[in-house]
Amino acid sequence: MTGPRRSRRAGKALIARRNLVGLAGGLAAAAAVLPRRTLAQVFSQTTISKAAQDARREVGRLGRRADNMLRHVIEAGPAHDAEAVQRFRTEQRPLAHGLVSVLNRQVSEDDWLLIVPTRELDFVLTMQPLAIRIAPTVDEVEAALKEPLPQIEPLAGDEAPDVLHTIVLQTLGLERRVALFEQMRNDAAFAPALKGAAQAVKTERYGLAALELERAMRAVASPGIIAAITENLGTGARYRLYKSLSVRFVPFIGWTYFTAFLLAAVYYNRDTTATVLR
Repeated sequence: MTGPRRSRRAGKALIARRNLVGLAGGLAAAAAVLPRRTLAQVFSQTTISKAAQDARREVGRLGRRADNMLRHVIEAGPAHDAEAVQRFRTEQRPLAHGLVSVLNRQVSEDDWLLIVPTRELDFVLTMQPLAIRIAPTVDEVEAALKEPLPQIEPLAGDEAPDVLHTIVLQTLGLERRVALFEQMRNDAAFAPALKGAAQAVKTERYGLAALELERAMRAVASPGIIAAITENLGTGARYRLYKSLSVRFVPFIGWTYFTAFLLAAVYYNRDTTATVLR
């Protein structure tokens, strides 16, 4: 056998071995990926119950309804009449009834975490060790719907952010204590959000006010402020705060409903806060 022919056969054999090695590597990679994909399919199809999947869809629909409620409350703000507050009171009732029905009658409590959106999961997991029910009962919702909006009187020396600060505390069922008030007012996340919300309210940019109020509430729910509230007002205050948020379904639809509640409270107190917020 001549040298060139032997070289050609050796080259073909080398290529064949390389192809075989490549094929084996590809099969091994496919075998490694396949179980993960299969597990993902099993999780989505069998681990989540049909009731939980239906509940997630229904809660999502009601969450969009909450978005519309907030938009209506924002749009009614510049009129300076009772329509905005009445709009909130009217629209919150069917929304709250729908949500409490889904979470208490259509899905097991064991599946509630499957309905929580990922952006609110940290908040919910913080609540869990406190033995606080992340979804309110029917009776708790009914009691909340009957409560009047908080009514406040600015204190001497209060500025616009202080007025909104007081409204936030009262909507959470918390009293205004000097030490806590000062600690929250100096918080690096809460203070600028509150200042932005106050400026937006004074200039009647209520959409921006809603965004800033949500930012402020996320700061209130942070570990630092929760610890300050507990230190100053006790564990009962921490419980009241979480209950105030859960009864307006923050763990399941985010801050939309609660933000509409805050804006309605701002409108409701227009006369008493006019010297500061106008």
